[in-house]
Parts: sequence; C-alpha cells; structure tokens
Amino acid sequence: MRRAVVLGLVCFLGSVMFAQSGKLQQLNVKTGLWQVTNTTKMNGAPPITPEMQARLDQMPAEQRAKIEEQMKTAFGGAPHTSTYKKCVTQKDLNTNAFGKEDQKCNWTVVNSTASEMEVRAPSCMTGEGDMKADIDVKIHALDPENVKATSHVIVTGNGRTMTSDGTMTSKWLGSSCPAGTD
Repeated sequence: MRRAVVLGLVCFLGSVMFAQSGKLQQLNVKTGLWQVTNTTKMNGAPPITPEMQARLDQMPAEQRAKIEEQMKTAFGGAPHTSTYKKCVTQKDLNTNAFGKEDQKCNWTVVNSTASEMEVRAPSCMTGEGDMKADIDVKIHALDPENVKATSHVIVTGNGRTMTSDGTMTSKWLGSSCPAGTD
C-alpha cells in the first residue's frame, strides 16, 4: 500500500504542469531530464478493500494483531525517501500531467503563475473498492532548473483513514532524456 501511494504521488508530482482551457500560466521550467527526490511520511491505518478486511476478520486474533501491528509500523514509521529520474516533455507542460489516466480525479487549479502552482483533487477515486483520496499539491519553481513541491493526501476507505505528507525537490539535469526514462 505504501508503494502504491508513493507511486501515485510520484506520478502526479513527477510532471510539473497542469493546463486548463488556456487560461492558466505554465510554470517556467525547462523540459528534459530531471532528478526528483521525494520524501513521504504516512500516518494512520491504510485503507483496505472489503475483501482484505474479510480475510483479516477470519484470521486468529494473534495473527491478525501481528499483521495490524506490521501495518502500523509500515505506515506510521519513518519517512520514506526515493530518488528517481523523470523526463519532462513539452507535452507534459501543456497537458494534464497530474495523476494516471485511469484514476478518477477532478483536478482543480487553485493558483497558477510562472513560479507557483497549487492544485487539488477532492474525492479522487483510487485503488480498488471505495477508496478515495483528497489531494492538495503546492509547487514552487525556484528557477527554471529547480522545483520544490509539497503534498498532503488523505486516503479513506472501508472505515480507515491514512494521511500522507510529502516533499519533493527536483533538479534539471539536461535537455535530453536517455531511452527508457519516463
């Protein structure tokens, strides 16, 4: 679950622009290869599908307690940091670069300038079952080669709530992207 949430954040934080009806100002950043460092801290009980809950309910109390303790440790522990490379194209800067196409999210741009952007997606349907996420992302282009961002995500489902707070630092590495770089 942690990996799924982190990957979801990476997908919409990896690209740095969202355009809507031509009325929003594009962030002043360079296209090409970027190195991204993303740190995420999660708290709370991770949402699980009703099927997973049914399996937990059928386990002996001792086994269930052990698994629930492992989930608390995994999702309430130290921040998780990942570093990866991301290719940002002009298409990314001109189109909806947030989220995956199969997610059911309604992104709203709260603020958009050449150096600042804030976007929100309330009640974004994610994962399986009835899991929903409320997502708030703030992006700051320090200059065309350096971007910082923060995210706050609240994921709910099957009577559980988990929060995820993230910070991202991105540095432009060059105008060309090696083969195989997303």
